[in-house]
Order: sequence, then structure tokens, then C-alpha cells
Amino acid sequence: MAFILDELEKIEQGNLTPVYMLYGDDLYLEEEAINTLSRTFENDAGPVEKKTFYGADKTEDALIQNLVNIGMFSSRQIIIYKDISKLPSSHRKTLSTYLDRPEASTLLILTAGAGQKSALFKKLKGHSSVTTLSIWSPSEHQFPALIQRQLKKKGFSITPEALESLSLATNDSLSHAFAEVEKISVFAAGRNKITIDDVRNVIGGDKSYQISDFINAIEQRNLTEAVHICMALIDTGIESPYIISSLYNFFVNVWAFRAIHQGQKHSYYPAELRRQQFERAYKRYANHDFRALFNTLLEADPDKN
Repeated sequence: MAFILDELEKIEQGNLTPVYMLYGDDLYLEEEAINTLSRTFENDAGPVEKKTFYGADKTEDALIQNLVNIGMFSSRQIIIYKDISKLPSSHRKTLSTYLDRPEASTLLILTAGAGQKSALFKKLKGHSSVTTLSIWSPSEHQFPALIQRQLKKKGFSITPEALESLSLATNDSLSHAFAEVEKISVFAAGRNKITIDDVRNVIGGDKSYQISDFINAIEQRNLTEAVHICMALIDTGIESPYIISSLYNFFVNVWAFRAIHQGQKHSYYPAELRRQQFERAYKRYANHDFRALFNTLLEADPDKN
């Protein structure tokens, strides 16, 4: 499995293909991959129109229509379809026909969501025009390179000692690592190098809230704690689209628990812990109105409006 950072660096050099499919469980890496692909495509000549569709929102007709018809105000477009497993069988042949001869003027980005065992996912993964990017949560030894990339994008370098300390303190999740990067970047504004003193001053020896703490509170239906953690995350620089996307992904897995996760156990320990969390949440939310919940999340998503 190729390291996502190596793949993103190839993309940034201009090595783009017309269709990408992202599969894995890390929403930070999903957004980073989408942003990198979009930015590289936009750097080419001509205006670009960007559209995002959601499988759970029954937007398959709009997806297909936009694949075959570019808007009148742009000669190039980026189309993102989140959770390709939700694409109805009635539209899969049309998508397959498009993939046989994808348009160079269109960058199509598909995300697999929780549907990586579906026949459609397997078919798309093996299609010659589809480039797959793995966005599984990185291992601990990959955190330093990802943190360094994030700092470089903000115009900072970092000393080896500081990078080691920051990585060790935040390697439980990328959401935690990048939240601390945001805080350190603000703290070190006006300079271009992060030192060990910066790391110690900003994060000390304690770990801040991370998105997993927020999801844990949601799983337990602890509204007071969830609101408290959400406000703390926003204060550290985490933007609302990521929080909404995390909630959406979590509740999709809870809603579809019986169809996707029940009776399965994963040998990969982190994945098994997530499955157990979905199971606990399913028992707590089984009688919830998921349609209303998903509609609320979609309405709150600024990227959709």
C-alpha cells in the first residue's frame, strides 16, 4: 500500500489522471487528497467549476447529468461524489460507460465511504481509468512526514527535536496532530521555524481534545460533553465542514451497522475498535430518525450550500 504522502507529491507535480477513487477511514486524509487534487487541476489553464454530490442525498441524476454536460460558464470542472457505494444499480452502467472514455476537461473524484466490500467498489478499483488512493489512518512512524508537510504548507520549517516531540504527543490521530499544528502556527506567527520551545509552550505534556473525543461523546449521547468538546475543537482551529463530515460518516456507519458491520470482526485492531463503537452507538440510536438527522447534517454543510 503506497504511502499517501508519496502519492500526493506525485499529484502536485502535475501527474493527474481523469478519475480518482479514495478509500480508507481517515477524513483528514480524504479532505487533504481532495484539496490536493482540486488545487493541482485548478492550476491548469481555464476556469474550473467545482460540484460536490452525496450518495445518501440521492443525487445520482445530477451526477450523471454533470458528467456529460459542463456548465456554460466554465470549460473545465471538478466533480466529487461522496460514498460511491450509494450509487443505485440503475446508474452504474452509465458511470461505467463514462469511465471507458473519461473527459480530460473533467476531474472526477469518488469516495468509497463504508462500501469497500461492494461489487461496485471492486469493479471501479480494477478499472483502467480509475486511480485509487488509500486514505487509511497512518501508522505512527508516518506522522512526522505528514506533520512536516502541513507545516510547510503554512510556510514553516521545524527542527528535528521539535518534530519528534510534536509527533509523539499527537500520533493518536491526524485530527489531533493537525489541531496542534494550527495552534503552533498561530503561536509562531512572524517566524518561519518551529522549535522545541514552541512545542512545549503550546502543547506541553497534555493532549488536547480531538475529533475522536467528540465522536465518543456523541456515541454515548452525552449532549453536554459533546457541545463542550465541539466548541473546544472550533477554538483550536478545526473548521465546521470537517466536524460535520465526521458526524455524517459516523452516523452512516451506525445507521448501516446491521448491513455492514454486524457479525464481522476485524483483525486490524483500530478497525475492530471502530466496529465496536458503531455497535454500541447502534444500540443507543436504533430508534432514531436517521433521515431527519442526515438532512440536518447536509443542510448544515457549507460545502453543499
